[in-house]
Amino acid sequence: MLLLEKHLAAWLVLPGDGPREQPIEGTLGWLPCPSGGALVQGLDDVSNRLRHERGGHITLELCYDAASDKLLTDSLTALAPRLVGRDWQIQRWERLAARCGRLSEETARPPRDWIAQKVLPLLLAQGDAQARQQMQAAAQREHASLTESLQAERAALQRQNEDLRMQNAAMRQVDSELLVMYLPALFARFFNEVGGHDLALLCGRVEPYVLPNPYPEPTPETLHCQQRKFRALPREVQRQVVGFAARLPQRRKLKERPEMCLLIQQLESEGG
Repeated sequence: MLLLEKHLAAWLVLPGDGPREQPIEGTLGWLPCPSGGALVQGLDDVSNRLRHERGGHITLELCYDAASDKLLTDSLTALAPRLVGRDWQIQRWERLAARCGRLSEETARPPRDWIAQKVLPLLLAQGDAQARQQMQAAAQREHASLTESLQAERAALQRQNEDLRMQNAAMRQVDSELLVMYLPALFARFFNEVGGHDLALLCGRVEPYVLPNPYPEPTPETLHCQQRKFRALPREVQRQVVGFAARLPQRRKLKERPEMCLLIQQLESEGG
């Protein structure tokens, strides 16, 4: 809508379509608008008709000139509730007209066909540019939020990986202690076949085990005690110990102790 020299005119501008001049209270063209109440009444007439014809709210663009400044100010109290919940913009006519090549000295209302050809396409393009800027700003905010979320997720994963690394390191240490403790109870002369250096490498341990070579065989009492403890371990732990031995390059050289042979075979078959 244009409010120039206290006269009101309206157009409907849609993307991909030419401007369509709209009647105001049955008048097509410039309608005298002597007061703020007349402006609100004219806006209601156009808005209600377009809402009935097209459904929903139509974006309002209202341009006014210096001569209509006080009239617009007087209408703001009644106009404000009508702007709630709809897209709208109010701007000065002089700046918009200057962008279309109209001289500031020209104060008479311009021809309506010139407005339709020059001013209204500029308004539509300006609205598109603002929409693009708003979409770009929204996309930037979304990108920043997503980046922050990904950074937080990455930091959480790094902490989780560090926790797992520490747990795995602790597990390797526990496993290596179990191996040193129970493998001699399962296989005869185990440390004569698998040295302390090789065992440390296979366990992922930095420091090699310092073991005498040849390694003395445990006494029968010690063997019986360790074998009894091994049988009392959880089945999964038993499979881990025997599975480690099964994967050793020296496995064929290892001799199962007769009293543990059946259990070792069962555990190897369970471990696949």
